[in-house]
Amino acid sequence: MSRRRRLAALVVAVALLDWATALVTNALHMPFFLDSWATSAGVMVGGVGAGAAGGVLYNLLMAATVWGARAWVWCASSVLVACTTFVFWRVGWIDIERPFRLVGVGVLTGLANACLATAILYLLLGVPDDPNTGAFRDLLRATLGESSASFLIQEIVIEVGDKTISLIGAAALVVLVAERRGRAAGRRARDGTRPT
Repeated sequence: MSRRRRLAALVVAVALLDWATALVTNALHMPFFLDSWATSAGVMVGGVGAGAAGGVLYNLLMAATVWGARAWVWCASSVLVACTTFVFWRVGWIDIERPFRLVGVGVLTGLANACLATAILYLLLGVPDDPNTGAFRDLLRATLGESSASFLIQEIVIEVGDKTISLIGAAALVVLVAERRGRAAGRRARDGTRPT
């Protein structure tokens, strides 16, 4: 398979994995979205373009099928996640053997995305009515009040948790697949066989 076809397949896989995750987390009524892990994994495997394109395709798919046409604006979030993943992957901070750095990347990505999400929600979409995060948001509003700062804090708490969990999952999956492929390559070299 050519490099171009592999990248195209990776973009589609990223979009479908993020989409499936969103559907599962919604069905399980989880307070996080976790729909960016495949975007991050796509960046780690295929580069920033593949991850960003897969994340954008995912958001367009969700806007067309679940969220409504105006939700295409969340494509910006996927591009942000892809770019931050790329930067931190390149400098070696996304590494499951260095958990403090990895958690730090999740926190920084979550903070950046919380600012973006707050701007999108405030300026374009309005206060979120997602039933999965509703109880959590209600608790924070009861504690912090109804101010703009309260809204930003809600986004920070949700996004930091969401992005940290997503990045840890993506990093673990990429390492697991790489190790498995490495063992398979070692067996093939030992046996004198070629991959099919």
